Amino acid sequence: MKLTGHAFECEIDLSIPDSQEWMAANVKVKIHQFQGAFKCTIQKSEWLLLIETLKNLESSVGKSTKLKWWNMEENIYFEFKLSALGSLETEYKFSPENFSVGPVLSGYFTADQCYIRTWENSAQQEVENAL
Repeated sequence: MKLTGHAFECEIDLSIPDSQEWMAANVKVKIHQFQGAFKCTIQKSEWLLLIETLKNLESSVGKSTKLKWWNMEENIYFEFKLSALGSLETEYKFSPENFSVGPVLSGYFTADQCYIRTWENSAQQEVENAL
């Protein structure tokens, strides 16, 4: 999955789910002059919830909306704030450990509402490729 915005790039590649539906995730993040990568795990149901969150965000275009998603292991967090005029501000947190234990990269990026469907399709494609 690729999630991009103003001066922000994130790529999450998922493995095939194991017998308990856990997928290994390779996360790469590039923000301005900073870039980093780490590995974590995401359960398939969590990923499907991310796709549902993006669908809900897309169906909310034209309204002020705030939606959040994070994985159970607390390695990835997104809070999407969509304005009624179509601007989107996304808060993010990334950590190779969970947020309360290890170092955390956090911040905000902006994007236009037209990015939402691309993100949704990319997240859907990623889970289909992992199956």
